[in-house]
Amino acid sequence: MEPPGYGYIAYIDEAGDPGVRAIQSATKNGATEWFSVGCAVIAAKNEAQPVEFIRRARDLIGAKQRPDIHYKFLKDWQRNRVCAELAKENVRLFAVVSNKRNMENYRNPSAAAKTLHPHNWFYNYCIRILLERVSEWVERRSFLDHKEIQKVKLVFSRRGGHSYRHVQTYTQLLEKQIANGNLYQTKRAPSFSVLSTALIEVIQHDQLAGLQLADIVASAFYNAAHTGSSTWDTGPAKALQPRVAMLNDEHHNQGLTLLPWKNWTLNLSNDQKEIFRFYGYRI
Repeated sequence: MEPPGYGYIAYIDEAGDPGVRAIQSATKNGATEWFSVGCAVIAAKNEAQPVEFIRRARDLIGAKQRPDIHYKFLKDWQRNRVCAELAKENVRLFAVVSNKRNMENYRNPSAAAKTLHPHNWFYNYCIRILLERVSEWVERRSFLDHKEIQKVKLVFSRRGGHSYRHVQTYTQLLEKQIANGNLYQTKRAPSFSVLSTALIEVIQHDQLAGLQLADIVASAFYNAAHTGSSTWDTGPAKALQPRVAMLNDEHHNQGLTLLPWKNWTLNLSNDQKEIFRFYGYRI
């Protein structure tokens, strides 16, 4: 069957480790304390725009050694410059950032469809939260741009350790749960008026400029939360603010979402709270 047409493209990448079996601390090895998913949404008619941006950004920061931009290989000043430039683009940005310190060995089969994909349940749940916000924005934007609903194509950056087929089947599960009225956690839900499981692709990060935009978003917010590391810096993530999505004039829980939901129980340091307070969280 021919995939449906689409009016928007959402590029999705991640930073950190989605594992929750054992969380890294000062005394033991394990998955990173923070995990971030970043997304950059553009109109399909502007599909060439990321290519032009990456070319221009590489020139601005003097990155001549490789044809792509990989955030973790940039120097601090380059990260700030790239994010300031991205904030000028015709793009809408989203990030879901999770602190996993109180989730070690946590299980939530209802919310995350663990019974289907026992090794990807936390990643899938973060993707669900992202899709809620992205699809809501695309639905509203469609009416402004086209006076009708337009679909969004989801393009994921391929990372080791994931089965992206599971992302597609998990999305299908969500669609069925919504249709049958048995969706877990119903306050917000992905909008399948704009989503389609036939419009999901997985591509290597360095092969698609749009995914490099998503890498910038995911990594900038990851580093802004990941205090105690040599890469901690809130400047780049703050520089993205002009293009971070808003709902009712608020960034928090829309363009930037902090997990877990009871974030006041996390006992975060003031440094860890800084980026979330900047985007409107009262923590």
